[in-house]
Amino acid sequence: MEAHSSLKGYSIAGGRIPILISLRKTSDLKPHEETVAEDLKRLVDALRENPVLRHPIIADRRTGIVLDGTHRLAAIKQLECNFIPSALVEYDDPQITIERWFRQFSGSNVRNLENDLKQLGPKEVSQDECEKGLSKRRFYATVEKSTSCLAFAARSQNSWEMAQDSQGIEMAARRHGVNIAYQDNRDTKPEDPENLIMSTIKIEKKEVAETVKKGKLFPPKSTRHLVPSRPLGGGVPIDWLQAADFSEAQSRYQEYIRSRKVKRLPEGSLVGSRRYLEEVFLFE
Repeated sequence: MEAHSSLKGYSIAGGRIPILISLRKTSDLKPHEETVAEDLKRLVDALRENPVLRHPIIADRRTGIVLDGTHRLAAIKQLECNFIPSALVEYDDPQITIERWFRQFSGSNVRNLENDLKQLGPKEVSQDECEKGLSKRRFYATVEKSTSCLAFAARSQNSWEMAQDSQGIEMAARRHGVNIAYQDNRDTKPEDPENLIMSTIKIEKKEVAETVKKGKLFPPKSTRHLVPSRPLGGGVPIDWLQAADFSEAQSRYQEYIRSRKVKRLPEGSLVGSRRYLEEVFLFE
């Protein structure tokens, strides 16, 4: 790994993709998903108790679209911060891809949820047809278990509208009080054969950019951005981010980040309690 600083930020070279670590004005950054109120409150409370932002968010260097860190950005804004540490990448890089989050519904009310969903008039299809229909966008979502698959017909090909409709199924699950677990693998076998797995369409990068340009937000967990290199650590005191002078704050941050040791960790490394599938650059 080679790392060097520049006037615009701290560049990490030699990784899977180029990364520029820099402060960005919160007003210049554009989330593409909504936040979850409970998760945001939990994060704001944690930052008030321990006022240090541990990790930079990840955003597109050119447009400011936030790929990872929507809740951190929203929390920082609630705490009246003007800036946020950002790992800036080139969103157009083909190594940055988008996958999906799958929802596993479980609990004593799953059967009631399934019965309610059948009232929406889904088509019962084979599991192979489930995935094929999603890829061709004939369906906006599917809900399946070991013995059956319900496919929900798309009313349009618009990814934002399809994501909204998928969110409607998740909200129905919440109303029934079922447990919702997010997983990155559709094939993960549920412990209970009655559990349901919800699959959605895969959103494309150009659709993210177009939706942000229109001033709209996708529902939470509509996308799962895969960025092959991830900077972690280099915690910054919140009061640094509440300053008024951007140039002064940027200079202070760059001097601070240059003083940290950087450790390159391979894919699959455990940092804290989380295992990262991508390579990690850890600022200690």
